[in-house]
Amino acid sequence: MLKGKFDKKEITINIIAIMIVLILIAVLTKFITNRKQATYVENEISNVAINTSQTERKSETKNENNNDTYNIIVTNSTENSTTNAANANNTSNEVNTNTEVNNTSAENNTNTAQSVTPQEPKKEEKKSDTSKSVNGVIFLTFDDGPSANITPKVLDILKKENIKATFFVINYSDSNEHLVKRIVEEGHTIGIHGYSHEYSKIYKSKEVFLSNVYDLQERIEKSTGVKTMYTRFPGGSSNTVSKKYCKGIMTELTKELLSRGFKYYDWNVSSGDAGGAKTAKDVYNNVTKNLSKKRGNMVLMHDFGGNKKGLEALPDIIKYAKKEGYTFAAIDDNTPMYAQHINN
Repeated sequence: MLKGKFDKKEITINIIAIMIVLILIAVLTKFITNRKQATYVENEISNVAINTSQTERKSETKNENNNDTYNIIVTNSTENSTTNAANANNTSNEVNTNTEVNNTSAENNTNTAQSVTPQEPKKEEKKSDTSKSVNGVIFLTFDDGPSANITPKVLDILKKENIKATFFVINYSDSNEHLVKRIVEEGHTIGIHGYSHEYSKIYKSKEVFLSNVYDLQERIEKSTGVKTMYTRFPGGSSNTVSKKYCKGIMTELTKELLSRGFKYYDWNVSSGDAGGAKTAKDVYNNVTKNLSKKRGNMVLMHDFGGNKKGLEALPDIIKYAKKEGYTFAAIDDNTPMYAQHINN
């Protein structure tokens, strides 16, 4: 009996020992399993971190490239804005008049030497000698003529000095037709200022303005045999008075004239002889102080009746320019188009 009891007790101890061993094995197994999982998770986290880092780097690189592009755009935009701002400084406008004198004083209120951009003709329009620089060249231009008492004297001065100039004429009387012929015969350039100079009429619509140009072109051709394609807007292309009669008309007209083969010429030196200047000395100063050898000089003057200030200043202006080494030329097909900033 004792032996049987001992056997039962031994069996119980063995069972307990086995259970303990099993428990220990289970615990150890669990521990090992958890460790492997932890290692796996760590590896996964590391891989994710690596991938994330690479993705972020790619993103940063992309952003850097985008920023470079943005900076280039901003730089160009700034340069363009600066150019536009320089071109936008022009403030020249004319006043309306119904008389032959057409006293366009607002054209002369401001010298716009920095507001006009010379535009090269299209390549197909250039001739073989267009490579010659216009720097230091003076283009004398006379608006609102011809007049019986001023234009002949201007022509006499130009002939004496052996200088060619450009005349942007308005409609002329039969008695002044010989002056238009003389302009052409003596080698000057004749251009179209307009059959009429009245803003309220000519800037009413595109059709009216074009008629104003073509009517005078036809008359000039009949008088001289020259079909001129050179124009100058009354008030200049930058005028704002045209807004009163048709908003946006200047933007439309400048494009329309160019599309029809015309060229329009503004100015970058205003003599003030039609209003701003009170004396011939003022006219002289306005011109000579704004000349530059670093560009072409498109000089605005007038030869309407009664403009003695401009007439009296002209010989001294020419004398000064020749002394300083400037040359003179009339507008031709090779002359860059000087265009102001359009404000309407």
